[in-house]
Amino acid sequence: MLMLEGWLPIIMLFVISACLIVLIARYTRNHIVFSLSALLGLVCLSTILYSIFMVGGWDGMAIGFYAIAAFLGLAIGTAISPFVKKKEGVSG
Repeated sequence: MLMLEGWLPIIMLFVISACLIVLIARYTRNHIVFSLSALLGLVCLSTILYSIFMVGGWDGMAIGFYAIAAFLGLAIGTAISPFVKKKEGVSG
């Protein structure tokens, strides 16, 4: 059983975001996946900057860890997405 207490939500956010991008890649075209990944990546990066400069302290560090985990999951899911077998009828 995974008992990492405080790290569990961060690890789960990483895994869920990677799996979601791979799942989206299976059912949609590649340009939609890459556009969505770019948009969500900008949101994650702006959240990191917000947590550093506007929030600060331990609270900002926690927000930054969540944003970094989501960004890494997004990046790995996007890197895996070209290798996912597409469903029938989806071209891209």
